[in-house]
Amino acid sequence: MTVLLPPDIRARVLARAKETPSPDASATRRGNLAAVVLGLATATTMIAALGLSLGGRPLAFVAVSAAGWAAIAFAASAMAAGRKRTMLGSARVVLVAGALAAAPAIFGWVMGVTVGWPEVREPAGTWHNHIACLAATMLLSIGPIVALSYLRRTSDPVHPRATGAAIGAAAGAWGGVLIDMHCPLVAPLHVAVAHVLPVVLYAAIGALVGGRMFGVRLSR
Repeated sequence: MTVLLPPDIRARVLARAKETPSPDASATRRGNLAAVVLGLATATTMIAALGLSLGGRPLAFVAVSAAGWAAIAFAASAMAAGRKRTMLGSARVVLVAGALAAAPAIFGWVMGVTVGWPEVREPAGTWHNHIACLAATMLLSIGPIVALSYLRRTSDPVHPRATGAAIGAAAGAWGGVLIDMHCPLVAPLHVAVAHVLPVVLYAAIGALVGGRMFGVRLSR
């Protein structure tokens, strides 16, 4: 049996969402803080298990590269998970821009930093290295994506897929920051395939599941 919805249902939902302030109860804040701490703890534990490996890279290069990478990841996270005075969060154009810009921004930053240390672009690595590092980056991104997803769970009635894409890109960016502390390979192909591609993959996954993860569920 077909159920007909009122023609103004979308307008009513949007109006209600705009009127609904972002949750600020202490219990919600504690839950959000716990999610962030858990995500960071999980990621930190994983990278601690892998260990820091300069692999011949100058410490100054690693520090500058990681600092810029982390700044991009932080900006992507703020766009993806940040809320304003209502539950709607960032505009669709901001979310899509963040999802699309994260990967090229990271690649451009890392390759730009190598100008000061051109020797780090060697060796090129093998496809075994590329795939192993790709898998590790995807794994290290799990903690960040769980934390960011928890912050925006079932909160977007307008553009949940765009929110999912932006959150996925941000999580992939954080995974890249973490693997950068371990992986000594900085060849352009390796960085693109092993460290930046996960940003694109997580953004695509986020867009696919965004409707279910971040869309508002109507109460019965």
